[in-house]
Amino acid sequence: MRPEKLNEVRKSLAAIGHRSMINYDIWYRGTENEINHYTGSDMPHVYDFMPKVKVELVVRDDEVGTIADTICDAACTDHTGDGKIFVMPVETAVRIQTRERGDTVV
Repeated sequence: MRPEKLNEVRKSLAAIGHRSMINYDIWYRGTENEINHYTGSDMPHVYDFMPKVKVELVVRDDEVGTIADTICDAACTDHTGDGKIFVMPVETAVRIQTRERGDTVV
């Protein structure tokens, strides 16, 4: 997602009771075209990779739709480059301290 939307996404997730997340600053190249930026000369500076934020969340299956909708609502600018959400299965979770397993860890 766009870096400037991270705080809004974080607040929106907290408002629905989801506080656990990991984020990374990344450089992303998606399906959008390169951006030519002119800096006062005739030669454009081509941006092939754009700064983005990658957010990782682990949620229960029954929360996926709500979490995805919340992120979309908070991160959307209606412009190309808003980001994508990938949903992948997590086989299990283990809390290292207690060795507890399953949904209670999430």
